[in-house]
Amino acid sequence: MSLWRIHMLNQGRLKLSYAPDLHISYKQLISDSNVSIVFLSGFQANMQGAKATALYNYCKAHNFNLILFEYLGHGESDGQLIDYSISDWYKNSIDVIDQLTPPNSSHIIIGSSLGVWMMFLLAMSHPHRVSNLISLAGAPDITESLFKSLTTVQQDELLKYGHVTFLSSNEDSRSRVITRYMFEDGRKNLILNREFINIECPVTLIHGMNDTIVPYNVSLTLAEKIRSSYLTLRLIRSSDHSLSDDISLTIIFKAIEEAIEQQNL
Repeated sequence: MSLWRIHMLNQGRLKLSYAPDLHISYKQLISDSNVSIVFLSGFQANMQGAKATALYNYCKAHNFNLILFEYLGHGESDGQLIDYSISDWYKNSIDVIDQLTPPNSSHIIIGSSLGVWMMFLLAMSHPHRVSNLISLAGAPDITESLFKSLTTVQQDELLKYGHVTFLSSNEDSRSRVITRYMFEDGRKNLILNREFINIECPVTLIHGMNDTIVPYNVSLTLAEKIRSSYLTLRLIRSSDHSLSDDISLTIIFKAIEEAIEQQNL
């Protein structure tokens, strides 16, 4: 058996460079393969989610390098969800790549839902660390549409108490906690209001047409604004926001294969 087929699992708690008293949980597959993938999960997601688990099993079977992690306030990472927002989770993403991968190495970044927002911010600020982007049900600027979806009573509660709990849609029965800090910080990081999104690397956008949480026209808007000459948009008629059904996962894995082919050109 050749060395690159020997996988090592590295997992633990990573000390943040900008806040050494805080740690985030991570799981890393390491091999001698030249394929390296970093997964940025969605809001209130963790490393045990359906897509994260499927991606882990896929990368392990194909001997790819992979990093999964949980933002501050998520899963087993430090902190409470209500204390953090987009800027914090973006910095978490940078720290993970800087501390767990070789300097100046580039990676296939896969973002899911809210994780797509961090993915694009990362790609614009650190383009040398990104070879390809894969967006899954992308939800950049989601704080703006969430605020508009709140009732007047909920908006008043948000302003008075600093947070509000609600159900986002029939598709997702989990309660969501949204804070005033998250809305205010989100407005500092908006990307859809820009004339164009300055990303040059290959980008694949995947979205379910039955998504009731983030409509697929968000990905259409992204496709119009992203400057990359290598952009692919895939709409899956039968899929919802989770993109964790067999058809969606097959398309996601195909997108990874295409990204690897582009790297080898």
